[in-house]
Amino acid sequence: MTTDSLLFNQQYFNEFTRQSDEKTIIINSIRKLIAHEKPQSCLEIGMGTTPVFHQQLGPYFQHYTVVEKNTDGVPLPAEVQVITCSWEEAQLSRQYDLIIASHVFYYFQHKQEAIDKMLSCLTENGMLIIVVNGQEEDYGPLKEYFYQNIQRDYQPTYPQVMRALAGKNHLTFSVPAAIHYPDHETLYHSLSLFFDQYPTPYRLHQHNIITYLRQTLGQRPFKLYQKIILHSKKIMPWRYLLDHPDYEITLQDIRLWVLDGVFSPDRQLTNSTPLLLTHLPDMQGRRVLDIGCGTGIISILAVRNGAEAAVAADISPKAVANTRLNVSMHQYEEQITVVQSDLFNNIHGKYHYIFGNLPILEDIWQISNPPVLLLQRFLAEAKEFILPGGRLLFSWASFAPTAPVLSILQVLNYHYTMHATSQNNTMWYVFIIQF
Repeated sequence: MTTDSLLFNQQYFNEFTRQSDEKTIIINSIRKLIAHEKPQSCLEIGMGTTPVFHQQLGPYFQHYTVVEKNTDGVPLPAEVQVITCSWEEAQLSRQYDLIIASHVFYYFQHKQEAIDKMLSCLTENGMLIIVVNGQEEDYGPLKEYFYQNIQRDYQPTYPQVMRALAGKNHLTFSVPAAIHYPDHETLYHSLSLFFDQYPTPYRLHQHNIITYLRQTLGQRPFKLYQKIILHSKKIMPWRYLLDHPDYEITLQDIRLWVLDGVFSPDRQLTNSTPLLLTHLPDMQGRRVLDIGCGTGIISILAVRNGAEAAVAADISPKAVANTRLNVSMHQYEEQITVVQSDLFNNIHGKYHYIFGNLPILEDIWQISNPPVLLLQRFLAEAKEFILPGGRLLFSWASFAPTAPVLSILQVLNYHYTMHATSQNNTMWYVFIIQF
C-alpha cells in the first residue's frame, strides 16, 4: 500500500485522542492565532470521529462548514454545513475567512493540488491553518525506526507541506504535545494511527516496537510536536511577537520555550534578537547584564559561551517566569540570576557587557512612554553599571525613526559602531558602544 492510497482508520483515531492532549493544544493555539482577525466563516477539512473543533471553535463563527468523507454516527448541530466527500472531490460555493486542515495532509493523493485548492477557497484576508506532526522528540525517531525495520524510505510530512507552500507567506509554530499511557502495550496501540499506511507490518513488528518504546521512554510520556502552519495573503508577523501560542524555537542550537505574552526572538517574526546574538563578544569569564531578557536567550547563550555570570532582567512578570523556565531547562540556575526590574531599578553591581533588547515598534507594546524615550533612559543610566572597557549593545530597526537614536548617542557623547543588515524589507541595526 502506498501513501497515496491511505484510508482513515476511525478505531486508531479514537484510541489516539483518548491518550493525547494534542487536540486541546491545537485548539488553544488556533484561538490565539485568529484573535486579531476575528474571522466570520470557517471551513474544517477532515473532522475525524468527533466534532471537537466545532465544539470548541464553532461559537466564534457565523458560518461553519465541514468536509468529511465519513460522518456516520458523528453528532453535528443543524447549523453546520456538511459536505460528505473527500477534499479533492469537494465542490464549494463560497470562500472562507479561515480554513483548518489538521492532520489531513498525509492522506491527500495529490498534495500540491490539495493545498492550491485550499488557497483558492480563502477570502481576501483569509487564513489557512495546517497542522502536521513534526520530527522532534519521540515521533520522528520512532517513525525512522519503523521504516528501517520494514526497509522503506520515510518521507516526513512537514517538509512536504513546506514545499507545497513555497513562495507563499507562512509562519510555523512548534507546539509540544504528549501521549500519556498506563503501559507500553497500550501506547503501541495508541500510536497505530501513525502507521495506518502499513497496518500489517505494524502488527508484525509489535514486539520490536514495544521493546523500542520501553527502552527509549522508560515511564515518561511520549512527546511529539505539532507543527501549526499559518498562511495568510496579508500576514503581518509582528502581530505575533507578543500574542502567540506557547511554543518552542531553537536559536544558536539552544532550545527555548516562548510563552504567550512574552516577546518572541523567533527569526520568522523579528531580527532584533537574532542580530544581537550574531554580535556577541568574547564571553569567557565576563559578567553580563541582559535588560529586556524576554525568553532569556542572551543570558543563556552568554553562559554557554563561557560567561562567569549573567543577570537577566525584565519588567514583565511573564518574561521573568519564561526566562526562569528556560534557565532551569538548561540547568544554568547557578550562573544566571533572573530579576524583575524596570530597566536598572533593581540592578546592582557592574558588568563587562550590557545588552538592551527593548521595544522598537510602539504598536505592539502596552507601555507608557514611546520606545525612543525608553531607549534614552536606558542609554543614560547604563554608564553607572558598566565596567571600564566594557561594552553596551542594543538593537533597532528602520520601521522606527533612527535619527532620534543617533541624536541621543551624540548628546551622551558615546562612541559607537553600527552594524546593519536587511531582512524582509526592513533594515536592522546593532549599536555597540565602547566605554
